[in-house]
Amino acid sequence: MQLEGTIKSVTFHSADSGFSVFRVTVEGEKAPVVVTGTFPDLGSGERLLMEGEWGRHPKYGRQFKCTSYKVAAPQESDIGAYLASGIFRGIGPKTAEAIVKVFGDDTADILDNHPEIFRKAKIKGLTGKKVEAFLAAWQTNRHSRETMLFLYGHGIAGSVAKRLWNQFGAETIARITENPYLLCEEIWGIGFLKADDIAMKVGIPKESPKRLQSALMYVLQESSFSEGHVYLPKDILLEKTFRILRIPMEDDDAVYGLIQQFDYLCERERIKRVDDDCFYPPIFRAEQSIADNILYRLAGNALPTAGFERALMDWEHQHKFAFDPIQRQAIQMALAYRISIITGGPGTGKTTILKGILHLAQKMDESVFLAAPTGRAAKRMGDLCGLKARTIHRMLEMDPATKKFNRNAENKLPCDLLIVDEFSMVDTWLAAALFEAIHAKTRIVLVGDADQLPSVGPGNVLNDLIRCPKIPTTRLQHIFRQAGGNDIADKAAKINQGIVPSPIDGPNFHFIPFEEPEQAKRIIADLLATGVRSKIDIDQKADLQILSPMRKGPLGIFELNAFLQELQNPGVARHRIMGVPWSDGDKVMQIKNNYDKNVFNGDVGVIFKVHKSDDKVTVFYDDKTVEYEGDELEQLALAYACTIHKSQGSEYPAVIVILDSSHYMMLQRNLIYTAITRAKGHVWVLSAPGAFATAVRNNRSVRRFTRLTERLG
Repeated sequence: MQLEGTIKSVTFHSADSGFSVFRVTVEGEKAPVVVTGTFPDLGSGERLLMEGEWGRHPKYGRQFKCTSYKVAAPQESDIGAYLASGIFRGIGPKTAEAIVKVFGDDTADILDNHPEIFRKAKIKGLTGKKVEAFLAAWQTNRHSRETMLFLYGHGIAGSVAKRLWNQFGAETIARITENPYLLCEEIWGIGFLKADDIAMKVGIPKESPKRLQSALMYVLQESSFSEGHVYLPKDILLEKTFRILRIPMEDDDAVYGLIQQFDYLCERERIKRVDDDCFYPPIFRAEQSIADNILYRLAGNALPTAGFERALMDWEHQHKFAFDPIQRQAIQMALAYRISIITGGPGTGKTTILKGILHLAQKMDESVFLAAPTGRAAKRMGDLCGLKARTIHRMLEMDPATKKFNRNAENKLPCDLLIVDEFSMVDTWLAAALFEAIHAKTRIVLVGDADQLPSVGPGNVLNDLIRCPKIPTTRLQHIFRQAGGNDIADKAAKINQGIVPSPIDGPNFHFIPFEEPEQAKRIIADLLATGVRSKIDIDQKADLQILSPMRKGPLGIFELNAFLQELQNPGVARHRIMGVPWSDGDKVMQIKNNYDKNVFNGDVGVIFKVHKSDDKVTVFYDDKTVEYEGDELEQLALAYACTIHKSQGSEYPAVIVILDSSHYMMLQRNLIYTAITRAKGHVWVLSAPGAFATAVRNNRSVRRFTRLTERLG
């Protein structure tokens, strides 16, 4: 069935899936019709020619389910609404009315084909630069619409479609038709299967070398991005590639064809092969660079540490404190070697050791740099040590335009001592850049908890370095911090040994079982109402963090954030932008480094103002306000709840951890250990039957294929 009408309002639009709900004015219908379907980011005033069928939603009633559509040129009756829809910045209802009053039925034709006539017209409220900006926006929307419809027709929606348009512009359709596999090679967020589906539709043969090579490269690179591998063994690479190509092992011709293309890629070093280890060449070079830099440092002689004991005793006397022998050893190693590692869990004295190292560096009049992988971790490090600490990216002076570091092999960091905290979070790419930028004379102290989750990016750098016997390493196991009877560190240590604490409940570690997700939500509501405040006096929005292992599911962070937004920020008007309902006072997180705005992955702030007329949001962080508009809002997420991975490098006065049976894929010891060690005051663990015990006992974390330890000999 066909339906033609004009969008009156957009009720819902998902930037991720493209699923939309519109109210559409249709001739012959007394009231606007509800239309659902998958659409680009359309606005009020757009005229649609739709195919589909009528249906009835059990809750929302009669609606038209659109299966395909075309965007028609707006009629005179529609053009004013279209111009004032918000698509064109600076064009409100009054200016739109003035434009239509001058050009009437010819408005669209003049804007499309005779912009010079429009420039000469006298439109109240639209002069000079505003005219050019409007004409440019009109042409962009006109030219991009065909492309967007092509992409949505092939299942590429939302922000991914916009990234394609931004990268390839008017050439998008031609580029994709010529080589659909560039979608998975050049655009993050589109997998091989989607690109392959498009390739089949445009007639690329299954046995095409282009297809086979793309599959091999996709599997190799995706193993780095999603699984953290630095390389794949040849048999695993081929097996995974057979799977995504849907090649049966019995098809000798297809198997032989794929192996031929594998050999071709190896010969041209698009795949770097070392025996049967297959590397993506840039990450091969990054891992080798780390090893070369460390081996060079290890080849140097130990440095003199005369006066070490006397200076340390002075510090002890001043602070009425005595270092443990193993803490003394760690301090001496930091003085004596050009690289050393300090590893241990919460409460084992890492911060105390750092204070001792910094005291001696100050006595020697050394320049000291402190760094951490995230903004929150850097701030915490600086607060504890009494010195300014920076993110590694900021310390290395990343250029926002080129995404390259200004501090590098030719422009080293000017310091005598560099201490990097939370080093378990540092992946192979960042570690390579860091070590290249450090002077041979600079002493490096790497600090981290090797039992936490590994880095999100490829590699397992801290653990690989600890396994190298050549690198001086101090392992801290004795728990010192038990102030006020706090039992979190002690229970974390037991969990790290695979022991379910008994009793589980304690003064600061609280355990609450639940049967099903709705009950878990009721428990959270009770904790937010009275439970948390009965234990600790905090600003719950700022100082309490709710953690979940997963993003999706009934107790994933998407569902939890929608629930918590109503609990912790009630009675506030919501304004939907990019498919997300934002409101003043919402707790939000920056989820991508933005060097232009000076905000970084993991930074948490509060929305100061949602500007409805401009689809813009202003966020207040600790010491600044930052504005986001348009696609920039993809860098923000609601942060009432966040994943355990995102919480790494942060500490909170209070934490609520939710473990559900739907999280079974993620229930591992290092994950629950990481979650509870984020809390420095109180932690509540909410667990479905058996989920907590499963996580504690499951130490079968997925092996990452790396070669750093072997390269270090």
